[in-house]
Amino acid sequence: MSFISVSGMPFNNDEEMGRNGGTDKKMKQRICNISDIIIHNSRRLRFVVSPALIFIILLFSHVLLIDSARAEVLERIVAIVNDDVILLSEYREAVEAAKKSGGSISGEAILDEMINSKLLLNEAKKFWIGVPGIRHKAGMDDNAVISEYIARKIKAFIHIPYENIESYYKINRELFAGKEFYDVRDEIEDTLIKEELIIRLREYMKELRKNSYIRIQY
Repeated sequence: MSFISVSGMPFNNDEEMGRNGGTDKKMKQRICNISDIIIHNSRRLRFVVSPALIFIILLFSHVLLIDSARAEVLERIVAIVNDDVILLSEYREAVEAAKKSGGSISGEAILDEMINSKLLLNEAKKFWIGVPGIRHKAGMDDNAVISEYIARKIKAFIHIPYENIESYYKINRELFAGKEFYDVRDEIEDTLIKEELIIRLREYMKELRKNSYIRIQY
């Protein structure tokens, strides 16, 4: 399986293993040299090199090789989203955050959300550039930029007819504990707007993804 490095150039696992193999051989040779030195000088130093000591040395070298291999995969790309990328380290952080929050979301769903966020953030930046006299604050985080973009681009165009609000009240009257229609009208409208926003955002993302370059590679 091939991966794409952070620099954007493709590389092959076989080539990577070859490079790692060369590094492993050098490290093993160093360990062997250390072992030879210990054994050679054991007579002069008047101590016996036990099998346990050799085992500890070899075990330590194995741990170093494992740590070196792990370091190689920290920054591999797991997804390309147009001109942007999602790194393996970013994906792992998102997975850990989801676990800590107690959610049961799958790794595939997490990556899907990260891709959607990349797409929306890119669209949001283009949107602010195209709006005369408006610049989003530099201190705003990505989530805030995306939320404001959705509010202006999609939510602002949602209109709930009066008849729909009234119909919702009649069907779900028991939910409002005897309150009159006009007392809960705004609440019902907000609920219906949120439901409609979910539908329109799903359709918007479907179209946005269709017109974008997305490549997932584990």
